[in-house]
Amino acid sequence: MTRAFLSLGSNLGDRLGYLWAAVEALGRGALLEVLGVSRVYETEPVEVEEAQPDYLNCVVEVEYGASALELLRFCQGIEAALGRDRKGEKLPRTVDVDILLFGEEVLEGPYLVVPHPGVGRTFNLRGLADLDARLYIPGCGMVGELLADASLAGVGEYGEGL
Repeated sequence: MTRAFLSLGSNLGDRLGYLWAAVEALGRGALLEVLGVSRVYETEPVEVEEAQPDYLNCVVEVEYGASALELLRFCQGIEAALGRDRKGEKLPRTVDVDILLFGEEVLEGPYLVVPHPGVGRTFNLRGLADLDARLYIPGCGMVGELLADASLAGVGEYGEGL
C-alpha cells in the first residue's frame, strides 16, 4: 500500500456536497483506504480568463494498493460520476480530484506529474499541514516550512467541514 495525498476542489453547485460525495466515493474504492481529510478551505480562482465562483478545497490522505496511474484513472472516474466536464482547463467544475503526492515517487509522464505542479499552492499546503506538517514533498521541502513562507491571502477556512 502506498500513502498518497489527493487534492479535492469544487466551485459549482453544492460545493461542499460534491467534496463529500468525492470522499465517500474514494472510500468505496476496492484498493483504497481513506486515512484522513483536512479542513475545508475557500479560495478565490487564480489564473482564470473569466469570472468564476470561489472554490472549496480539501486534501485527503489515502493508502492505495496499485499504481499511481491506476489511482489517476479511479479519480477521473469519480470526477465523471459527479458530473465533471473535462472540455478544458481552468474552467468551473463540480469536482476536481488531483494526485498531489504518491509515496515518495517523482513521476513526469504524459498523463500524470507527481508531485502535482500545484502542490505548493497555499490551500494544498494548508490541507497537507492539517494531515502531516512534517510531510516531505520531493524536490520542494517540508510542508510546515513551505507553509510558513506562503502567503495566506485569498485562502480562508470554510466554516463547515466534511
